[in-house]
Amino acid sequence: MINVVCVFWGNKFSEEYVHKLKSMVERNTSVPHRFVCYSDKKIEGIETKLLRPGIFGWWNKLQIFDGSLSGRIVYLDLDTVITGNIDWLLNYTGPFAGIEDLGCVNAHQKHLIGVLQTGVMSFDSARMDWVWTEFMMKQQWIVPQFRGDGEYLNSIISKPALLQRLFPNKIKSYKYQVYPDKIEGTSIVCFHGRPSIEQAIREPVTTALGTYNPQPWIKDYWK
Repeated sequence: MINVVCVFWGNKFSEEYVHKLKSMVERNTSVPHRFVCYSDKKIEGIETKLLRPGIFGWWNKLQIFDGSLSGRIVYLDLDTVITGNIDWLLNYTGPFAGIEDLGCVNAHQKHLIGVLQTGVMSFDSARMDWVWTEFMMKQQWIVPQFRGDGEYLNSIISKPALLQRLFPNKIKSYKYQVYPDKIEGTSIVCFHGRPSIEQAIREPVTTALGTYNPQPWIKDYWK
């Protein structure tokens, strides 16, 4: 059985994000799977694994490597919109894979080419449980040294497979590649930073790259 996993903690997102992610996965795959949310609270209608206390912020994401789920794990960030079939992702059985940093498509961020980002990941639980073991042993040194789970995993996982290279055009950044509505052939749209999913639906957002106006098509998929 494939485990499709997300992590929900704190108050950055509402429980609605978890329910909508589960619904999007179910609508867009024919592969049998188990949807599990690692969370600091029980979520009605969602299979929930309570996070261990004492881990803070984005470091909670590393708990998906704790080995408590057997088999294949496909991880998705909550700020993800699924726009097409993802059987290709759930059927992937190769070595650890994650996304290439979404900023690498920008001419001024070429230093991010080849850099692992953790918004989408696929791995065999039994082969990757060393990640959690090492973190628990060394977290007092790791946490001050790295800016987050992605930077840390990029430093310790040797030559990860990068999903955009394995499956071209299937995963894209909303603000760098999709905006306003270039979703043809795309299965997963990653919303990172601003605009968030909710902002992209309802309000203009101005960043250093320009203004992103609301796009009503997003709510047709984020449900």
